[in-house]
Amino acid sequence: MSFYRFWQRRSKKDSFNQELLGIDLFSQLSYMSAIATAGVSRAQMFDYASRLPYVSSRYFRDIHLLAQKLNYDYAEACRMVGEKTEEEEVKGLLLRLSGSLSSGEPEEDFLAREAQAMGESYGNTYERKLESLKKWTDAYAALVVSAALIIIVAVISMMIYQVGTAFIMGLAGLMTVATIAGSWVIYRTAPKEVKTHSLATGSREQQLARSLFKICLPLALIICALLFMLRVDIGWIMVLGGVCLVPIGLSSLWDDRKIDKRDRDIAAFLRTLGGVTKAIGSTVTEALTRIDLRSTGSLLPDVKKLLVRLSSGIRPDLCWQQFVAESGSEQVQRTVHIFWDGISLGGDPEQVGSRASLYAMKIALLRAKRKLVSATFGWLSIAMHGAIAGLLVFILEIMTLFGKTIEEMQPAEGSKSLIHLPATGLFTFHFEGLQLLRWLVMVVLVILAGANAFASKAADGGHTHKLFCYLGIMLAISGGCLLVVPKLAAMIFHLAPGM
Repeated sequence: MSFYRFWQRRSKKDSFNQELLGIDLFSQLSYMSAIATAGVSRAQMFDYASRLPYVSSRYFRDIHLLAQKLNYDYAEACRMVGEKTEEEEVKGLLLRLSGSLSSGEPEEDFLAREAQAMGESYGNTYERKLESLKKWTDAYAALVVSAALIIIVAVISMMIYQVGTAFIMGLAGLMTVATIAGSWVIYRTAPKEVKTHSLATGSREQQLARSLFKICLPLALIICALLFMLRVDIGWIMVLGGVCLVPIGLSSLWDDRKIDKRDRDIAAFLRTLGGVTKAIGSTVTEALTRIDLRSTGSLLPDVKKLLVRLSSGIRPDLCWQQFVAESGSEQVQRTVHIFWDGISLGGDPEQVGSRASLYAMKIALLRAKRKLVSATFGWLSIAMHGAIAGLLVFILEIMTLFGKTIEEMQPAEGSKSLIHLPATGLFTFHFEGLQLLRWLVMVVLVILAGANAFASKAADGGHTHKLFCYLGIMLAISGGCLLVVPKLAAMIFHLAPGM
């Protein structure tokens, strides 16, 4: 029994996404090479391939329609579709497939060879993108720090020269544009992949994240709006808003770590299961009882549930579907789909398990390399945001305190004791726009928090809800700086905090 209905509920129509073509082609060829071991006919193989919810399935769907509806030979249909395809990678594959089918080469051998080649090609492309991502993350950090320093210098210059509020606002706008542009470049540079499946039922962590999203996000908006109307300090608004958002992201980060472990362990599990199934010459259920479940690692609780369900006489395809749904992983879903359809169609268990395992292992190793880059950049972004927020607020507070001191030193009306001092002319007008500058700094902090959070999430990938973890932390840091730094500045200058 295949996963057709299960996958069709997930995606009725596939939208073409060029960025996912590489991983989908790798998945598609791995799947086709697995079911080809069962000796299915060409019509069955293309029919199964055309129903996969991948962006690459559209080509095999067109080939199958040409062969079934217009009575073309599959080799000729592959040639026709390949010649009309704009993507060079797909065109080359379909033309090679056409030549292989017309020459009489076994589909199993051709697809196994192409799946391995596609895996190497995809891995090479992925690693090149990671190198580019590493350089852009370094450039992004330098860009944000440089822009922040420019604003700090411009703000300080207000104490010695009348630069004008419009000039400061222009610099703040340029900093905002540069930061947003940098985060967008990181998003475009990072490898694109789907890490969590989109099924109605997910892992416990995903269900928790969805529930928290429905509760915490409206709660954060309501609390922030109420506090703003009550004229509470903007620092407290940011802190409380960030605290409300963090649980959403933390649950997604927790799920993301578990998915990484499951993606790593699924390869060894299916490889072992396929080998034991062939060795004992029995069913997958019987083979599962012969395996030491402690070797499954992070999959141990899920595999135990799977074994109980299979032993209870429940339909095997439903048991595997539930196993996939509870894992929460798109990678587990694709790998199990390769394995179970290959086995259920009568494929060689050892070969099917090996091909599914090679596919899963390749993706897991690539994601581990990405984690090295994204984890470092995520922590760097948090530290960098804290340093910049603290500096901006500290400089603004120093200007405010200095301005109040100068105002106190100004002579009373009619007094001319200080009117001719050389320094007094420097500070007669430069502090009138401080209130506007204070609000400008707050806006810049919020925008920086959003841009840095988006850049960190884009580099890391995974579920969208992870964005709220970075955003909540950076908003809380910004709010904390607005609450703590003014008091520290007042202590440094031996001034009362209320001044």
